[in-house]
This record gives sequence, structure tokens and C-alpha cells, in this order.
Amino acid sequence: MPVFDDDPNDIKIVFNALQRIDSQKQNRVGERCVIDVEDCGAAYRFLMALLAITPGRWLLTGTQRLLERPVLPLVNFLNLQGANIQKTKTGWHIEGKELKVDNVEIDTTETSQFASAIMMVHGLGVTRYAQKNRNPYICMTETILQISCRDTINYIATLSDWSAAVFWLANALLKPDAHYLLKDLHFDKLQGDAGIAPLFIDLGLTFTESEHGIEVKHITYIDIPKQQIDVANTPDIAMILATLSVCYPFELTLSGLKNLNLKESRRLDIMIDELSKYTTINKLSSDAISVNKRTKELPKSFHFDSYNDHRFVMAWSLFKNFGTVSIENSDCIKKSYPSFAPLAGINSNLKS
Repeated sequence: MPVFDDDPNDIKIVFNALQRIDSQKQNRVGERCVIDVEDCGAAYRFLMALLAITPGRWLLTGTQRLLERPVLPLVNFLNLQGANIQKTKTGWHIEGKELKVDNVEIDTTETSQFASAIMMVHGLGVTRYAQKNRNPYICMTETILQISCRDTINYIATLSDWSAAVFWLANALLKPDAHYLLKDLHFDKLQGDAGIAPLFIDLGLTFTESEHGIEVKHITYIDIPKQQIDVANTPDIAMILATLSVCYPFELTLSGLKNLNLKESRRLDIMIDELSKYTTINKLSSDAISVNKRTKELPKSFHFDSYNDHRFVMAWSLFKNFGTVSIENSDCIKKSYPSFAPLAGINSNLKS
């Protein structure tokens, strides 16, 4: 599958790492090979499992923030299966070898990627885990494995991302008479984040699906009543929803947040600190917050830090509907959505 210049950085990181692994296997078995996945959490976990079963000597590393993110349950699981993975000052030393995995009972409290990693390197034989744990990301892994076995992987490669599309749904609610075509996006059952669409219908959007994508219209402004939303299975959309509730405004209780501080940044803490500038945010527990309905006027200009987190670039961009927005280090959006800045009209040149 080709990788293009305008693809997300995460795709390029995975592609380059796989090329390096393949080259090492063919040409330099015996020498230790460094696999640097930078800030890509998915590559960190998925390649951890892949390198554990790939003969050779490997050092899996990345940014300091990445090395602080959860991976120990996966390491412990693989070592119990016979892998040789050891922590070092700069990452993880892995002595790759053949492994046989018959059981995928792994703790996914911190991230479902632990299970997905095992499933991806050991195939459909262990995907019974998805039947017991209906996390949408685990189910998506199972579906991708089934599709790839039918030689239709091109379908997967062209799927659009609902977690990014949520920005445009939120943006449409803030724009009277908004009318978008979200190209190549569809109401498939593969992506768990697609389940957010019914909420946006209740909030005032209309959707029409065609072969070209999904047409989104905002026809009528409504006074949105208090919302209670659980994002435990779709945590990547939490910042968009919280920011939308401040901008629109409406009262919101958001739950399923306990792992947000384990992401690219300490998302829960940052979200509370930043949005508290405009309304009252109450931390109900480590898993939930409430956002009071904003009563004061928003300023005419906004300045944010991205905290090197692509999801915050999208969230803060919603404020552009009320004034000028500058976001420091906003080029981190290229991690997942390289074309976002020009589409959203955001200055991507601030300390990037």
C-alpha cells in the first residue's frame, strides 16, 4: 500500500518502521536495530507485539511522553508467553523470537490497543477476545483482520476517520445554514466513533449518505437541553464535545474520561484548565466532568497551546466561529489530519 506526502504522520511512522524492520530481517540479522516511533501510540503498542515475534535484536523507542504512556500490561503479557522484552533508559530492548499465543486475556483498562496488538500479530485465531469484550476498537481490529483475509484491504485503506469528522459536525452546529459534504465518509459499523451521529441529529443536524460521502446540514438552531454523554468507548472525541458545549452553549456531563491523561497529553487536566476560562467546569470524579452552560460573552480573540496534541488543535479551532484563533505548535495536527489547518482556516506556523 503506497504512502503519500499528504498522509498523516502516524501512517508515515508506521510505514517507515515496517520498512526498516523488513530491511533488518533481510540484511542485518544479529545487529541491534533501533525502531523510533516518535509520538505514535498505536505504533508503540502494535510494533511491540510484532518485534516480540520477529527474530532479531530491537530497540523500540520514541519521545519522552510516549515512553511514559501505558504499555506495561502488554509487555508483561508477551513476556509470560515467552517473549524477551526489557526496559532500558531509552526504550525497550526486545529479543525477537517465535511465540505461540493461545490466550488473549489481557487487561485493556488503560487501552484496547493491547488486545488489538496481540490480535494483529496472531490473526483471527485469537479474535474470540472481541466477542467477550465489545469495545469498538477491538471489534474494528477483528473486522479488519477478516477483511484482509478476503484480500479487500483497499477498502480499509480508503476509510475516512469519524474521530476527525466529529470536528466538522461540531463546527456545523456553530454555523447557521452550514452545509458540508464529508467526502468518502460513511455510516459503516467498523468505526466506533460513527455512533456519535445520532447525537448530532438530536442537536439539530441532518445527514444524507451517498456514494460520495455524507452530506451534513444545519437548518434550525435549537436550545439544546442538558446532555449526558459517555465517551468511554470513543475517548478521542471528548475534547470536541466539551469545547462544543462551551461554544454553543449547553450544559454537559461527560463521563468515560479516566484514561484521557494517558494520551498524547494530559488531556483531562488541560481540558478543564483551558475551558474553565469561559465557564465553570466541575470535576465530578477521575472519570467525569460537568460543564456549566456558559453565560458570559466569549472574547474576540483566542490564544491556545496545542500541548503537542492533535486533538486539541481540532477542539480549539471551534472558537474560530467567535473570533480570531492562534494555536501554538499547531503543526502537530499533521499526526492525524495534515489538511486540517487550511480547511479550518487555522494558522499552522506558530512555533511549530
